[in-house]
Amino acid sequence: MTTPLLSGWAIRRNGSCLLTKEVDCGVTLSPFHACCPSSTECPNQYNTACCRSGENCTSTLATTPYCANSSWIMYDNAGYFCCEDGQIGYNNRGTDGCVSSSADIPNGAMALATVAQALSSSTSSSTTSPTSTTATSQCDSDCTPSAGLIAGSVIGGIAVLALIVLSSWFLYRRGNRRDAAMMANPPILVTSHNEKGASGHTEIDGNSRSELPHDSATTAGRSYELS
Repeated sequence: MTTPLLSGWAIRRNGSCLLTKEVDCGVTLSPFHACCPSSTECPNQYNTACCRSGENCTSTLATTPYCANSSWIMYDNAGYFCCEDGQIGYNNRGTDGCVSSSADIPNGAMALATVAQALSSSTSSSTTSPTSTTATSQCDSDCTPSAGLIAGSVIGGIAVLALIVLSSWFLYRRGNRRDAAMMANPPILVTSHNEKGASGHTEIDGNSRSELPHDSATTAGRSYELS
């Protein structure tokens, strides 16, 4: 897909630039012309760059090179230039050219290898790269907790809360039952007599209970001893 950008290196065309679609930046080595998208200008500083109107972008494009059209292929011949996709860029005694096949390269010229293009600011702002789209899709599927995990966490929390409430209720009921049993069956005091006929009190479980000093049996015994 042909996508004109806001800036980038010019293409080499044999003969003339595309009418209405491109700006003719002049002849490089006859019959080749340097051509830029019609939305740009070519300042002709030291190689042919396509810049936005009123700007000189050649210095920036030298450090972050890319073609002015996303479908073009970039080459480096002591300066960057572009060819149509499927064409071969070559160096002919220091000048640039593009041909359809290696058989069309002039005698004495040398075919060039393609050069990777830097990501342009205009490309990143106007289009979404496949890499970033893939990374976003992976994060949507990997970074977001699944519905099953969320549901499991909620159910687990409810189960723990229910267990705490049930345990508290069981302990509360157990304490109430113990208190009710003690109120229904309080300890019973019974009266017993010792060998001297004095009455004494013992608990129902058989344990003796001490008398107070003014007990009648104790008093009677003391009077007898004095007499």
